[in-house]
Amino acid sequence: MNALPELYAGMGYDVVLMGGTLWRSAGALALASEPSGAVHAGEEAGIRAMLRRHRRLAAIFCTEHPSGKTVAHFALTAEQSASVSVQRQFAQHVRRAEGRGEVRRLDWDAWQRRALACDRASLARHGTAAAPCLHEDGRRRLAAVAARDPALILYGYVTGTGEIAAYLLCRIEGGICQGLFVHWDDALADLRPTHLLYSAARKALLALPEVDILRVGRQSIPENPGLDAFKRHAGFQATPCHVGVLVHPLLAPILERTATAWLLGLIRRTLAPRFPGLNALEVLECAAPTRRALRRAQAHKA
Repeated sequence: MNALPELYAGMGYDVVLMGGTLWRSAGALALASEPSGAVHAGEEAGIRAMLRRHRRLAAIFCTEHPSGKTVAHFALTAEQSASVSVQRQFAQHVRRAEGRGEVRRLDWDAWQRRALACDRASLARHGTAAAPCLHEDGRRRLAAVAARDPALILYGYVTGTGEIAAYLLCRIEGGICQGLFVHWDDALADLRPTHLLYSAARKALLALPEVDILRVGRQSIPENPGLDAFKRHAGFQATPCHVGVLVHPLLAPILERTATAWLLGLIRRTLAPRFPGLNALEVLECAAPTRRALRRAQAHKA
């Protein structure tokens, strides 16, 4: 079984299944396709119908068509991993973490009992105060569902006292191992658990015969420079990924105009240094070039 819908819902996301793709809430106004970086092949009409039905402003997805917005998608093959270059400071943090704990594969019983602090801290950083996984009953149900999905694999950094300081959840399908969640406990962050987690889990996962490539997600919009630098320092390679954005059909005539994209960009660049929340306008700036790209692709097919 595929436990991803239950997993995302259990982590506090609103979940929509449409056109063979899982969409999860991205803030209050948008839906984003998962797993991150996977190309969405759905039709424009279907995406717009989904936005109307679920009363969302925008849908964010990866597309095979040049969309006007290209970001980095971080991944690594087994061959690349053998000669990976890790940034010096990152390697120092790995050695520090090795002296305080170890990375090992976890089962869902261990996650249920010992990773609550990781989930509580990580969801709080994303503004989620309540989610099924933060309560005993919901946690037990989610662990039972996840345990029935053989494609899921879980690695955790375990301290010398048995605490789970951080964990990485992946799903393996068709030779691709996709990182889904990396959660860590802020109270134990000084141990640098995610540094050793990325380093050790990368080696273990790419050593599996069923894994050809390990993906750990694409750049977000707006970007998170610290997270992107972390992945590069861990040795992951950046490949181009086209990000598309479509908006609710009632607002498309306005928001998908080239002039609107230019105006939104001007507002963002001018005011975001004082009002960081305006960086989110970058999502809507992608709507106009996405519309043009999809229309060109449709015309070529005709």
